[in-house]
Amino acid sequence: MNNELRRLGKINKIIDRVSDSFCLAKWAQVTLHLHNGRTHSCHHPNTHLIPIKEIEADPSALHNTEYKKSCRKQMLEGERPSECQYCWNVEDLDNYGEGNFYSDRIIKSGSDWALSKYNEVRDGHWNDNVNPSYVEVSFSNQCNFKCSYCSPVYSSKWVEEIEKEGPYPTSRKFNNLEHYKAVDELPIHHKEHNPYVDAFWDWWPNLVPDLKIFRITGGEPLLSRDTFKVLEYLDKNPNPKLEFAMNTNGGVSDSKMDNFIGKLKKLLDEKKIRKSHIFTSVDSAGAQAEYGRFGLNYDKWLSNVDKILTEIPQTKMTIMCTTNILSITNYTQLLKDVLALKQKHVNEHRNVPITIDVAILRYPHHQRVTILTDEYRGYMDDSLEFMRNNPDKKGEFVGFHDFEIARLERFVEFMKADPKSGEQIDITASRKDFYRFMREHDKRRGTNFLETFPELENFYNYCKGL
Repeated sequence: MNNELRRLGKINKIIDRVSDSFCLAKWAQVTLHLHNGRTHSCHHPNTHLIPIKEIEADPSALHNTEYKKSCRKQMLEGERPSECQYCWNVEDLDNYGEGNFYSDRIIKSGSDWALSKYNEVRDGHWNDNVNPSYVEVSFSNQCNFKCSYCSPVYSSKWVEEIEKEGPYPTSRKFNNLEHYKAVDELPIHHKEHNPYVDAFWDWWPNLVPDLKIFRITGGEPLLSRDTFKVLEYLDKNPNPKLEFAMNTNGGVSDSKMDNFIGKLKKLLDEKKIRKSHIFTSVDSAGAQAEYGRFGLNYDKWLSNVDKILTEIPQTKMTIMCTTNILSITNYTQLLKDVLALKQKHVNEHRNVPITIDVAILRYPHHQRVTILTDEYRGYMDDSLEFMRNNPDKKGEFVGFHDFEIARLERFVEFMKADPKSGEQIDITASRKDFYRFMREHDKRRGTNFLETFPELENFYNYCKGL
């Protein structure tokens, strides 16, 4: 048993002293979707609506909703909230625990930001209002990109397109605004008054001293004045134990990027925050990346990543890749560009400030790689071989870490898996939708799928003929 599993085993025993359904993330962590007034404790439960009347009475109800408190009560009494089924599925496996693996209930509860709340929560009442130590917040869905797999919930550009052109003609009417209206997820326009943002700023002065991790997501955060308001507040009211994190598509104007870099660098240089972590997204390289993340200028993105690492050498940066069908034909070039950044920006202590994280796109189904025909199953083998041939060797060579390689290995295995195994999707319907979506994409956005992805012509025509 490795040291991490031993540590998690100890955490499991500590957490279960309260109850065997207790999870500190329900108190210590929150994601706030202020653009549509929804929240959840961690990324596993579905979001739920924040009642306006609750934040009018107490702005901390952005996190401490009556619904969430009811889930906390269940946990303290040893009951399992149904919204946490993801972890219960893991914990009910026959070989769970005993030094094998642990659920996110234990992993999250064992994080420094969560354990710091243990005594307060254990000794408190389920109905108490608690300040979280880990906060993710989206102020608005304002964005300058229309990524192919994104939605109007997270992109104002998508809202504009669907309002003008209607949903895409796929079997599920991809990005139909009526659906988001029906489930109360349609965002408040970034130029309109937003009571949830007001409540956040009312709560913020009381919240900041308890924060250990604060992450801004979007939309594109650098288009939001609230992002810069946060940085300006921290300049005047430092929190030296805080890790500041932010997502960015890396495609904003030079003036906005330079303004952000200057403000963040000042906070770090003057030790007004503990550290920073920038997350940026790209799923392939060159024209292929630009097709999938419409609005992207790949060379500009690469230049901005280099600028951030050059001007803020103490920051950490992660490239988030949502790997999908549009990733597979030019992915090795992305890996070459990332390797060059690693080798350029390694410091004298041999710390490499940039890593790549490979996530697997599962929805929309019409872009997930498992719907590809057999001739494409091995298309990522060269990319994986490039990673394996350039491993990080301490003291000898700057390359890809084991965990980075493992993430791509997982994607390659997923790509080669039997499409009829695991999560069931209608392969034929998804392939039909692939053609319908790409044809409409080209029509609406002036792109040309076959010119950009000539290697995928056989698959495109196969889907067209279904």
